[in-house]
Amino acid sequence: MKGRAVTILVALGAIALVAWVAAYTQFKEVRTPAPLHGEAARNPFYAAIRLSEELGADAVWERVFIAPPADAVIMLSQWNWSLSRARRERIEQWVEAGGRLIVDDSLMGGIDEFAGWSGVSVKEPPEESDSPEEEEEEEKAAPPERRILTARRNEPVCHKLSENGSTRQLEVCGVDTTRSLTASRKILWSLRDGDAIHALRTQVGRGTVTVINGSPFRHRDFLLGDHPRLFVTLAQLHRGDAVVFLTEQDQSSLLALVWRFGAPAVLLLLSGVLLALWRASPRFGPPTAPTEAVRRSLAEQIRGTGQFALRFGSGESLHAATTRALRDAAIRRFPSYDRMSSSERVTVLAGASGVDAGELAPALNFSGRRSSHELRQSIAILEAVRRRLLIHKVKHGN
Repeated sequence: MKGRAVTILVALGAIALVAWVAAYTQFKEVRTPAPLHGEAARNPFYAAIRLSEELGADAVWERVFIAPPADAVIMLSQWNWSLSRARRERIEQWVEAGGRLIVDDSLMGGIDEFAGWSGVSVKEPPEESDSPEEEEEEEKAAPPERRILTARRNEPVCHKLSENGSTRQLEVCGVDTTRSLTASRKILWSLRDGDAIHALRTQVGRGTVTVINGSPFRHRDFLLGDHPRLFVTLAQLHRGDAVVFLTEQDQSSLLALVWRFGAPAVLLLLSGVLLALWRASPRFGPPTAPTEAVRRSLAEQIRGTGQFALRFGSGESLHAATTRALRDAAIRRFPSYDRMSSSERVTVLAGASGVDAGELAPALNFSGRRSSHELRQSIAILEAVRRRLLIHKVKHGN
């Protein structure tokens, strides 16, 4: 009974917990953008480049400054102005020759040098004297909308800015409203929020410099508000223009830069190194093995010829040649040898050489297919008879 009561209490507790969770659970739809892929994930200006190409311009993303045509457009973002004096002077000379330069608020280093050259500077907000306790109290007293905005401060906030102080407005997101821009030169174009200027254009030489108090043209931020229209306005974009986006945030490796700007020299150097290694490498022998100059002995030649005759034709040609050699030797001893019958020849040769007639007759008159052993025996008997005839002639002078 006690165990059953415990089971019932646990079940009721579980049901109460589920009911409480269900009562205080809310489901809301949250839209999350899909991750970027391919070139869009690598190139922060992918959207701006595609828009420029659709409008008939030739747009590229570069990490190293190479002077484009004098009437081109350069967009600087995450760029160190004072990193290289020679590079900075080349950019200034390009602008003064008629180029159009756009700079966002991510410009690094040399801010005073840039302001002295372009006439555009940043007006910083006055320092606030509120203590941390006062700021915390103001945060607690702020309306819910402000608290939500503060919690999501990483998301860009959009503002309606008037163009050249007129009623025409552009919606720009991510503008730093805590500061504004000012210029010591004549302002050719501007975006204002009341008295605060957040984008302006001045003339430097025959070119123009446009500065914006934000970075609205990178990644997905380009798709917010009126950023595409703002980019076309800042770049003064026309069909056929060349647009170059410059950034040092994602710099190419040293090897990639060497290959890009010195590929012919690299190939020439590698060819020289390979040639030097090839010449210095050890040789394991001549390209072709030298042929050894050797001479075969007469005995080897005779044996080779006999083996060939034995292999092809069953040795008939070899036996015939031995028989002809014996005939030539016999005619010298017996001039009427050719007119003798076969039995007479055997008798005469056996008597002159001392070879048994029973062995000589089969060797001399043998016909048909012979085995290699029989052929060797026949040739040996005939050769022995021939040599004895020749020796007898030498001894007796016949």
